[in-house]
Amino acid sequence: MDKQEYAQYLLGLMDEEADAEEIDEDMFYGYFQMYMPSGEGVERTFSPLPDGEAYQQRIVQIYEMLDPKEFAGNTVPGYFNGKSGAAPEDLIQAYGSKHIAELKQLLEQHADEEYTAEAIHYLGMIDEVVVLPPGKLEQYRKQYEPLVHDTLFELISEHSEGDEPVEILSEAFYSIACDYWISYYLQWHRYGLGGDPLASYFELYRLGYSATFAGNKLYLGA
Repeated sequence: MDKQEYAQYLLGLMDEEADAEEIDEDMFYGYFQMYMPSGEGVERTFSPLPDGEAYQQRIVQIYEMLDPKEFAGNTVPGYFNGKSGAAPEDLIQAYGSKHIAELKQLLEQHADEEYTAEAIHYLGMIDEVVVLPPGKLEQYRKQYEPLVHDTLFELISEHSEGDEPVEILSEAFYSIACDYWISYYLQWHRYGLGGDPLASYFELYRLGYSATFAGNKLYLGA
């Protein structure tokens, strides 16, 4: 099954038809929301793929985050949002510290790539994980340091094949949280990079926290 054949299969699950000769990734923005809140039926998404079980094991985690009660009224959530306020600050801080260590370890494994050196050095200079009160993260996003994000993007790009079938779901994965790193986590199997370096980042997201590098600190906020 090639990329376009897989796209046709997915459109069939959506009870839709292609309105263009070539189906692109944008057609599937919001695709996984179709299975909210339980995730029932989402397993059909990956069943045609030889490694579909690996993707399935990840995607079920986002449905486990949801509260069915929030889908009982006329207005329902459009994204998969984690729940904040349920975890002690020291746990959030520990996930933040582990997140830094996991990213640094990943990039060190690819230190032969010239573009990773600066990011490895930067991560080594992070001297504090700051857990902010609710609503206070936005001010630090304005000071955001893009170095680590840009480096990870380049690494992922080098280990992605644009013509593999699952690529057609790239916008679907992104639209889960409008966060590329959550998208990377859910597709990590695909890149062949080993390990699970975004596991702590996903745990922060699951608990309702976002992370921003600014200066020599990692800021976490709900």
